[in-house]
Amino acid sequence: MQQDARKEANSYYQASGRTLTGDAAVLSGNPRGVLVYSPELVVLMKPVMLREELLWGDLADNPPEADAWYVHLLVGNVRLARRLADTLPPLGWLCFQRGRRNSRPHVYRWSSLLIHNNRKEIN
Repeated sequence: MQQDARKEANSYYQASGRTLTGDAAVLSGNPRGVLVYSPELVVLMKPVMLREELLWGDLADNPPEADAWYVHLLVGNVRLARRLADTLPPLGWLCFQRGRRNSRPHVYRWSSLLIHNNRKEIN
């Protein structure tokens, strides 16, 4: 059985100096913020301007000209997350930082995420 994603998210937050409750509260005020909190999947993400990396972590920021989805936190069932991605308005890019220690951004085309998702479903 897969570990409860909520417990994994809470473990991350205990070591981060932030709180899940605080980040979720800020993100829930963002009209285009995405918040999923379930035993299977925890996701916090929002639209951003790809070239404005310094604003990615500001969960309240909601640029009208956003061109990317920023994944602030994703824990749990990645296959489910990919399926849910199909329900979001498409933006050009998906970006995230793997861990907060490595600040190097990771950037992928949004369409490649969905194409990969569709291939997984077919196989």
